[in-house]
Amino acid sequence: MKVLPSDITLLGGKTTGIAALPEEVTDKPVVVFVHGGGATARSFDIPGHSQMVRAARNGFPAYALDRPGYGGSETLGFPADSDTGVMRANAERLDQAIAELWERHSETAPGVIVVGCSIGGAISTHLASQWSAQDQPGWPLLGLAIADIGQLPPKNAVDAWQSTPAEERIDMSTLQGKLAVPPLWALAPYQFGLHSLPGILEPVVRAEGMEVVGGWLREWRRIASQITVPVHYRLGEFDTLWTARPNLVDEFADALRTRSPYVDAALFPGSAHGVADSIAGREYCLQVLGFAERCAAAVDTPQLLGR
Repeated sequence: MKVLPSDITLLGGKTTGIAALPEEVTDKPVVVFVHGGGATARSFDIPGHSQMVRAARNGFPAYALDRPGYGGSETLGFPADSDTGVMRANAERLDQAIAELWERHSETAPGVIVVGCSIGGAISTHLASQWSAQDQPGWPLLGLAIADIGQLPPKNAVDAWQSTPAEERIDMSTLQGKLAVPPLWALAPYQFGLHSLPGILEPVVRAEGMEVVGGWLREWRRIASQITVPVHYRLGEFDTLWTARPNLVDEFADALRTRSPYVDAALFPGSAHGVADSIAGREYCLQVLGFAERCAAAVDTPQLLGR
């Protein structure tokens, strides 16, 4: 299927991003990708390994949005030492942007699937929680797919974030040498060349890193327990930013099951942090598209989601 790529601007210029759309109109859900810290929307469109193109070739209208402070998106202006609130504010901005996107697809698509990774996974969890609390949401959320986010960071990861300079943006390289090293065989070879590709990586907003080892740890359970849509959750077996153990994945899934009708949660074997860009990343990406298919089918057949 031919794919039509384009840059997009939403909310009067507050939010930028990219699109990969099937040339033919389909009845599949819109997929919205939410990037991690230190990346941009273009991290989902790596040449030769584009998650967006893969989605579009399978009939899904695909968008990746630059979160506040990344790409061309307007910053939120949180202090560098803040450890709470920036994720919630990110989610509020994304909610507004997706509502505007939805106007383009409301007559053909059954709804939206949000896919978030790393800090973007935490923010997407906030987004789904906020959406679930709204009496009249501005767009239909069919499902949430999150990866590379947990609830128990190893001490060296906490120390690494907290030891970064108190500046608005920090280079992710400042964390190198302070974190454990995953097996190199688990990393897709193209990862080692990402710094040479323009527009994919940027300095991380420090307040996000402070919150992921601060407010997120205090609030994740409450946030996850409010989500009312199906969830697909994966954590890499060799993630070095999070403690990756089956019992912790189960704990996260149990919080999600408080209100979610369907939770598919597991460790992702053979992956470090960044499961979509692991040596088996294509498998993960296809799992997410399969999850999107299930969520779409459940619009007419809710029995697919269990309770």
